[in-house]
Amino acid sequence: MALLKAWPKLSLNLMVFAVTFSGAPGITWIEPPNPVTILGGTLVVKCSTDCDQPLLIGLETQLGKTPEDNGTRWRAFRLKNITQDSLLLCFANCNDKGQMLHSTNVTVIQPPEHVKLELPPRWILVGQNFTLRCQVWGGKPRQNLTLALLRGSQELSRQAVSEQDPRKVAEVTFTATARIEDHGVNFSCRAELDLQPQRLGLYQKSSAPMELHTFGLGTPRLTSPKLLEVGKEENVSCEIDELFPVENAQIHLSLGGRSLSSSVTRSQDMLRATAIAAIEEGDREGQWELTCIVTLGDQNREGRENLTIYSFPLPKLVISEPNVSEGTLVNVTCEARTGAKVYINGTLQSPGEIAQLSLKVTEEHDGSWITCQAVLEVLGEQLWRNKSQKLLVQCEYCLLITNSLCCPGRLGLPGLSTTNPVFRWPTAGRGQVSWELELARGDPADPAVQSRWKPHPSSGLCPESDQRSLPLGVPLKVSRAHGGRYRCTATSHRGQAAKYVTVTIEKSPRDSVPVIMGVLLVVGLAVLAGTIAALCLRQSKRRGSYEPQKRRGSYEPQKRRGSYEPQMRRGSYEPQKRRGSYEPQMRRGSFELQMQPLKDPQAD
Repeated sequence: MALLKAWPKLSLNLMVFAVTFSGAPGITWIEPPNPVTILGGTLVVKCSTDCDQPLLIGLETQLGKTPEDNGTRWRAFRLKNITQDSLLLCFANCNDKGQMLHSTNVTVIQPPEHVKLELPPRWILVGQNFTLRCQVWGGKPRQNLTLALLRGSQELSRQAVSEQDPRKVAEVTFTATARIEDHGVNFSCRAELDLQPQRLGLYQKSSAPMELHTFGLGTPRLTSPKLLEVGKEENVSCEIDELFPVENAQIHLSLGGRSLSSSVTRSQDMLRATAIAAIEEGDREGQWELTCIVTLGDQNREGRENLTIYSFPLPKLVISEPNVSEGTLVNVTCEARTGAKVYINGTLQSPGEIAQLSLKVTEEHDGSWITCQAVLEVLGEQLWRNKSQKLLVQCEYCLLITNSLCCPGRLGLPGLSTTNPVFRWPTAGRGQVSWELELARGDPADPAVQSRWKPHPSSGLCPESDQRSLPLGVPLKVSRAHGGRYRCTATSHRGQAAKYVTVTIEKSPRDSVPVIMGVLLVVGLAVLAGTIAALCLRQSKRRGSYEPQKRRGSYEPQKRRGSYEPQMRRGSYEPQKRRGSYEPQMRRGSFELQMQPLKDPQAD
């Protein structure tokens, strides 16, 4: 067997192949069956046989070996400085069974070198299934190599690699369902080479984490008019819901390829943009495309609608003479844009763009409106444009002047009447009056003629001796200075009407009533004052008479004997002094009257 040591590895493999198919009876095996060691490590292998009395048990390998131990049916060898995978060939020679062989490989451990995670597009629709792919380079023995999928630090799934050739990339796929809570979470792959049963430890290698983005994205809905007139503005909007995450979404509105300045609002799962669409004069008419684009990450959603642009200015209305005398022939012309129908006062005058009408005006046409209407049909919708002008008819009139407190006096145009009416106003200070001016057509005396001056003229009322005019229709307080002769005028482009009126301020019979009432009031007050004075004097006399104080040395007359002194009747009324009443005092040096009782003549 010494010759086997010199055989190259290829020869050794051929021997193993020959012995394997030689059909030699008996059993030989190696322990451990799949030996593993680290780079440069040492390994003890044991060759065993079922032969009772083997002649020889040995191990053939390219690695350096030394006997470690032996028994009746086994023998152990120590392999040193193992730097590469090597073939081990264990043999046993038996007398009755011949030579028995068993081969295996010594594997040098190779930890995982590189791990990579492959995600689908970074943005994944919520509820959609997606696949993650984990790849690993290196790592042997492959039967001890697994790949795990992690969400953050949480392990979601684990699989063993199927590719056993360590020179090839091993790959494992995982399937998951996108959820809202997965948005913004890091996913990674981890390769594990587990040699703990062989007491060689656990070797791990992880991929770089990758952030997963999930989203919800509905369909944009555009809101806009179907028609847009040149020179006008209309609001357009675009809204999308079922949107997640709203804060990362962008929305953009454009019309005919022109970007619109939008106002954007966000709320929970909704995004809305509002803008003003306007087409300037000179832009083309026809179909314009309104576009709404919503962008979320690397995802887009679009909404499109067509907007019809049209131009429809007001029709041109021309009246030959809008301010005419009755009986005049007036020509009316109404013109609209191409494709429109034209109506005059609601009557279709022309199916084309121009309509004309001739009208002989009468008094009834005064103040009436001539209306030009244009009708244009766009996308089955009828559009109307109107333009109107007022027709004024001039007539001949007479001038009326009325006074609010008198019957009206009427004046005709100059030359028609020579009467100067006289107005009688009440005495100055009695009341207020106002002038009113009326203009009547035809004969003012005819009650059927009530039409007003067309148009109303400028008017004035001036005293003949003064150029200052008096206001018409404003209450005026009457004074004697208002008497006199007045000139009333009414002027318009048709001419002027003027007439003189005379105002006389005269006394009214009713003017004596206030005087009589005043006299009666004065007399009544005088009577009342006299009555009050008489009552006061009477009270003073009933309280007692007074007697003046005699001066020293003065003469005092003596009562005659038998003279009569009146006595107060029993039960007679004697007024009392009022509390707080005034009692005069005697001045110093003046004489004082002394009250002395009268003697009863019967007492003598």
